[in-house]
Amino acid sequence: MISIRFTIALAVIIAILALSVDAAYRKPPFNGSIFGKRSNTVTDYEVTSRALSAICEVASETCTAWQSRQESN
Repeated sequence: MISIRFTIALAVIIAILALSVDAAYRKPPFNGSIFGKRSNTVTDYEVTSRALSAICEVASETCTAWQSRQESN
């Protein structure tokens, strides 16, 4: 049979481990971890916006040149 001292010692060890695991848990700081950190770096949507703007500018210039050529014929 398991002695009472061994059972109590095992219960104390489990309680100490449970408390130390709980004490080791720490919430991360709320510095934009959910929504993203704010900084001066270029973000993905800014790069996409610039690329789309460049494509629209090229398309506009091409259409203007094509339209002026169609009108001259």
